[in-house]
Amino acid sequence: MNRAQPKQFREQIRILERKLGLLKKNNGSCCAEVLTLAQCHALVEIGRVETISLKDLSVILAIDMSTTSRTVDGLVKKGYVQRIPSLEDRRSVNISLTESGIIIFETIESNNNAFFAGIFTNIPNDEKMNVLHALDVILAAFDQDN
Repeated sequence: MNRAQPKQFREQIRILERKLGLLKKNNGSCCAEVLTLAQCHALVEIGRVETISLKDLSVILAIDMSTTSRTVDGLVKKGYVQRIPSLEDRRSVNISLTESGIIIFETIESNNNAFFAGIFTNIPNDEKMNVLHALDVILAAFDQDN
């Protein structure tokens, strides 16, 4: 391995991260005017599974339970999420989107789908599968490191 390669990898990831950070400002994908980035991530994960426990949401978001709980509390106060006591375990709470939360979720998904479709069309057709494969490899490498 060339000693410069890890630095080049880091720099490319840093630039990618910065460009992805612009999403919340440029296309309204995370509804920055009404949600924090953490709330946006939580709302999307809840929307994708419809109902989830606080513990499972914490695992998916890779944040501790107290931070997850505070994030969800903010979404509850804004009327986007509801807490439902678990029928199986009285100590557990399930979380689902309200009607308002579903509208925000669908807006986020629609905006992100359109944005990334536009980016993906800019990738040459003969490179698209390589790009998807490279992203899979990078994500797997992150999982191995943890």
